[in-house]
Amino acid sequence: RVVAMIVYRRQRSRAGMGGSSVAPEAPPLSEQLERKALCERAKDILRPWAGNPFTSMWDPVYTKVGQHEGVGVLMNLIGAIESGTEIETERTIVRQCDDLVSLASTSMVVSGLALTCSIPLAFQLLSADPIPLASGTLGGDGWDAQGSGVEAAVRWYEGWVTHKSALHACHWLEMILLSLSAAFNFSGIFFCFCNVSTYSLYMPTLDSKIWCLVNQYAYIQLLWACPVLGILFLAAAFPFAAVRVSPVATVGAALPITMLLVNTRWGFGMGNKMAALQHTMARRLLKIDGGGVGKGSM
Repeated sequence: RVVAMIVYRRQRSRAGMGGSSVAPEAPPLSEQLERKALCERAKDILRPWAGNPFTSMWDPVYTKVGQHEGVGVLMNLIGAIESGTEIETERTIVRQCDDLVSLASTSMVVSGLALTCSIPLAFQLLSADPIPLASGTLGGDGWDAQGSGVEAAVRWYEGWVTHKSALHACHWLEMILLSLSAAFNFSGIFFCFCNVSTYSLYMPTLDSKIWCLVNQYAYIQLLWACPVLGILFLAAAFPFAAVRVSPVATVGAALPITMLLVNTRWGFGMGNKMAALQHTMARRLLKIDGGGVGKGSM
């Protein structure tokens, strides 16, 4: 058996060097059994969610199986292993790992850009104090010859500056939101680094990549969730950060988070439709009777 294994390994290495156009032989029985076991484990992970009627993407069982990202990877993995050919399995798994590395790289860029905004805002580099009432920006007449302000600003702007407790509360909210944004972005960068190194260096063989995909299915969703949450908290902090500039800046800073929430609502609707489609595909892949999607879910 040892000699046969050595001969097989040499033949496989020669075929991989491009010396022969003949299709490679089937993998050893041990590898087939291992991949079969991983495939069955992936099915067992999906079965509790796919076996029940679809409700929404907020179903805790759906989150437990990895949301859109985890379910998509597991279904792709099952289809690749059950394809029956070594070449097709390897091509699909390698492409899946490359897609994950590409997503992780994009997420790192997004998180890094968000950090360049949240960290300066957290240290008040924008403006330490509100614009003085005497400034023409707030309707004032500027400063007289002695350098003292002329109180001619719009009246309700004056109340904006004098409400110290409100400004203090807004500063607390600003710091909390900016800290949450930075925390999610730092976590996203760290997790993306782990994924890039795992699928590029730490797991060099096909079987090790399959094992890693099956065992990390629940964490793949963080590649998307961390950068998005970082952006949402950063946009939510903008109005509170603009409070220490002027009321006009506060109103303007509230527009990005308002538009982002509208787009997020649209995105949640599309995500729910994609989850319903994944549910139907998973039931078909696992050979479960019925479509599993209620009327109107799509």
